[in-house]
Amino acid sequence: MSTASPRRTEQTEIERKYDVHESARVPDLAGVGGGTAGAPVVDVVGHDDPVELAATYWDTVDHTLLGARTTLRRREGGGDAGWHLKLPPSAGTSGRREVHWPLGEPDEPVPDALRRLVEARLRGRPVHPVLRLETTRTVTRLLDGSGRRLAELADDVVRASNPDTGVLRTWREWEVELAPGVDGDEGERLLDAVAERLESAGASVSSSKSKLARGLGSESAGPSVTGEGAGGAASTVVPAGAPAPAPAPKKKSAAAFVASAASGLRDELLAVDAAVRDGRPEAVHRLRTTIRRLRALLTVWDGVLDPALAATVVAGARHVGQVSGVARDVEVARGRVATRASSAPAGFVAAQATGRIDARLGERLDEAVGDVRRLLDSGAWFDLLDAVDALVAAPATGTHAADPAAELSAARLRAERKRTKRAVRAGLAALDATDLENGAAAVSALHDARKAARRLRYALDADRVRRGSGRGRARRAEAVQDALGEHRDALAAVRTVREVASFAHRSGEDAFGYGVLATLEARGAEDALRRFRRAARRL
Repeated sequence: MSTASPRRTEQTEIERKYDVHESARVPDLAGVGGGTAGAPVVDVVGHDDPVELAATYWDTVDHTLLGARTTLRRREGGGDAGWHLKLPPSAGTSGRREVHWPLGEPDEPVPDALRRLVEARLRGRPVHPVLRLETTRTVTRLLDGSGRRLAELADDVVRASNPDTGVLRTWREWEVELAPGVDGDEGERLLDAVAERLESAGASVSSSKSKLARGLGSESAGPSVTGEGAGGAASTVVPAGAPAPAPAPKKKSAAAFVASAASGLRDELLAVDAAVRDGRPEAVHRLRTTIRRLRALLTVWDGVLDPALAATVVAGARHVGQVSGVARDVEVARGRVATRASSAPAGFVAAQATGRIDARLGERLDEAVGDVRRLLDSGAWFDLLDAVDALVAAPATGTHAADPAAELSAARLRAERKRTKRAVRAGLAALDATDLENGAAAVSALHDARKAARRLRYALDADRVRRGSGRGRARRAEAVQDALGEHRDALAAVRTVREVASFAHRSGEDAFGYGVLATLEARGAEDALRRFRRAARRL
């Protein structure tokens, strides 16, 4: 069940900012888009009266959020007063995710519903007001001939005061934001057409990424500066929150490849942290998968990045994987109940039986997800994220850092394939020699084979990103992993059904339906082993 509050709203913000002289006049925008193929044409231009906005920006003392291209503010005035959290664009997108929360009392803390979306960045550190912006905004509304909203041009005169330094900065900027539903190629062409008209009126693309960055003086945007300590020029604030990046490794080196892959997985961890805290579907699965991919990368390509940092990350990731794995296993088991019951002959499995099992697994799931969320609030999790940040930023000091990526990857993947084939052969031998359901040694051997196939698959997936090809081998490893995973899940389901059936029997309930479910799961386990044998031959 999602923990997201119904009071929270979200939108995607697609905008462009422009620096403009204080004496510039907003040009007439009627007809914009008419000369650009595929762009909507502005037919109606409306002008609103100026409004006064006041926004307080919150961040850590070392501007962690600013360093992550994220802003958190509390705005008063205008039509969208409230708390605003702006997140950077996701991979492959152009718009920023903007999350809103209603205003409370003037002295209220940052709402938990917003803080949890950036906790992976904050990592328990407190936030406080770092900038006060007062803005006089005049909006020009752009509509097409049917009255459809296309975009808005905000003409902003901004006064920024820093409560920590007393520095005051003022500037003027224009901001063009697309209306909801105007996006993709249509939106980009409209923004291009508007840009031509604005630049002809003296505007230039903004030299600052955000009002917060400009107000703090973290970019040389050139606003006027007054106040104590100003010194007549913009001061420089270097956003912190992550180690300073090391010089880029040589292209096509093992260090460049592994560092890039680790950086992508780090970004996914930051995103999935918020998804788990927010109760998003499949978030726990994403967490476990990302952690496993990170471990596989650093294990298969050991000796490339900083050895001590890599070892720290692998150890921390192992613990996270164990905790998240429990929750994911219960999620899978709960979903199997309804599937198996629906495949049984009509009337063979009573609703009371499925209800009991679902309730029992629901209790376990609540406990397991609670453990995951407590983990994400723990020092161990924040230490792991710090270690991953440090690993990505640190110089690659492993003995194989300068090796050509292609050559090292080929050697490491050959070793992984041999390792996996040995594990699979051992699993098949144990399967042939033991009554599987009662043979702990066989179950252990198959589990080792599954882990080996999974690591090989993740390694092949990582290398495929570098090469741009090679999906076939990864699919064969995945087939082994999936078959053995299905077998493991089926045996776990049999144990759960037996446990609940025993309790139901003691309560005087007819246990026939439980026996049907257990039988179906046992057959599923047998079928999974047949698929494993076929997949093993193709590996």
